[in-house]
Amino acid sequence: MDLKEALASVVGPEHVDPAGDRHLQDVTENPPGQAEFVVRPNTADELRAIVVLAHERALAVTPVVAGYNVAGIAIPRQGGIVLDLTRMDHIVELDRDAMYVVVEPGVTFGQLKAFLDVEAPELVYTYPFAPPFTSVMANALLDGLNNLSMPHGAMGKWINGVEAVLADGEVVRTGSGAVVGRWFSRAPVPDLSGLFVSTQGTTGIVTKIALQLQPKPAHRQRWLALGEDLASAYGAMRALARTHSFDDCGLMTWPAAKQLFGATRDLRKADDEPFAYLMIDITGASAAELDARLELGKEILGANGIDQRFDADEVARLVPALAKMAELPTTLDFLLDFPGGGLTWVGSYGPGDQWVSGAQRGMDLLVEHGFPPFLVSRPMDGGHYFVLRFVANFDKADLGEVERVRTVMGKLADAVLDHQYVPYKPSSDAARRILDRAHPGFVRMLDRVRDAVDPDRRMNPGRW
Repeated sequence: MDLKEALASVVGPEHVDPAGDRHLQDVTENPPGQAEFVVRPNTADELRAIVVLAHERALAVTPVVAGYNVAGIAIPRQGGIVLDLTRMDHIVELDRDAMYVVVEPGVTFGQLKAFLDVEAPELVYTYPFAPPFTSVMANALLDGLNNLSMPHGAMGKWINGVEAVLADGEVVRTGSGAVVGRWFSRAPVPDLSGLFVSTQGTTGIVTKIALQLQPKPAHRQRWLALGEDLASAYGAMRALARTHSFDDCGLMTWPAAKQLFGATRDLRKADDEPFAYLMIDITGASAAELDARLELGKEILGANGIDQRFDADEVARLVPALAKMAELPTTLDFLLDFPGGGLTWVGSYGPGDQWVSGAQRGMDLLVEHGFPPFLVSRPMDGGHYFVLRFVANFDKADLGEVERVRTVMGKLADAVLDHQYVPYKPSSDAARRILDRAHPGFVRMLDRVRDAVDPDRRMNPGRW
């Protein structure tokens, strides 16, 4: 039986197609890949059967869900098959008492929010500035950041356990759900969930993931505050995070506002424009708690020289272009619809005392290579570390611009590492730069783990 017939015998012929552009490239500067077929399983059993088939035929397997801006890490590099997991979109379990939800790979942020709004309105998940059609599971497994990451950390920390299929087809479980019937925690069993976090599908394909939920506060207010320089913005973010009284403080520099209102090229900051925009989320279990936190927030902003502060929801009502920023998940059209369709970034996590110098160096590199100084940031995990994320839009049809953006992304990966920041969701190029600097024992241990679970390097090959 040829490969297409064998795959069709598992999922049906209507769910097997020759690999096309949608699955061979993304919106970044990373070059297109190659694969023979795209297969769309509907169940974990079908997925396992495909992995076993690939194992028997020594085929590479590249998993993908939305196929969105993921640093090229879902582009197939060594042929084989692409596993499109969008049909695996079931919300498997909701535990309102232990506050977790179990989802399949194809469950999107928009789908999860709609589900919780109806089934558990007292609970919330956390959402990124990413389109509602992106995968909840992929964001968690890639250690992404969301609007509750300031108090709770990167999304890998929200994982209570997983069910996954290894390269040879074996099904494994991690966390409490590996022992008892509920996925309430990764503890107290040996924490093997980390084998699947930030490994970019190289250790196995996760079919179910248990994710923590949080209580939904009764009272909420959001501010849009205007910062005039890096030092004041950092001081405010650091102080807000360390109080543990605020839900979020996300920063975007002035190019974001320019692009939000339709500008694309030759961006220039006017003298009377703010340098940075801070979106601050404040909640309370009672009106009195919210009022106390609002007063504390005013004091912190004032102490750091940030005097301009507005009600974000009121601003969104008055300025329709800002409405997208008022509720998550959201589609930031000004990034996705940039002429030429290119969008890329280097994001990283690192210590606060290197934030100002690292932010300045990254923005200088963007400007030196012809891109506006577009920086995104927030404190993470109560201020234990911070984000430096440098964003660039570009024209994918302009080969010179593609090469220019590829060059600056490489330099940015080195620059953040120079400032003790480590790229998250790293491209293959950024991962190589990480490993070049990593402790040799870490590199050898990573190889030993890969040798144990995928000795032939067939699972999303070319990563790490």
